[in-house]
Amino acid sequence: MPQWCLRLIVLIEARAEPRLRTVEGLWRRSTKTKPGRITDFIRAERLLPEAEIDAIRRDAPTELVRFQDAAGLVPVSERPTMEEWLESFNAGRMEAA
Repeated sequence: MPQWCLRLIVLIEARAEPRLRTVEGLWRRSTKTKPGRITDFIRAERLLPEAEIDAIRRDAPTELVRFQDAAGLVPVSERPTMEEWLESFNAGRMEAA
């Protein structure tokens, strides 16, 4: 999988984690052969650097919410797109609009 996809998976799981009650992550629950979180698999297989995974888990969910809050204050016709935020995220430049 391309690295941008792996980063997006880590972001999705990190953003959802506070609300998960019955599953661990996108793979639902751990089994003998795989973890419930794809992020754990990505880390174990060293598909992304540890520091990058940690930074995404720590910073990206908050930055995404900040972006969404800021975008919500802008008229729809002038609002930055989620695609723009994701491009910044994948370039390592997470920031609010």
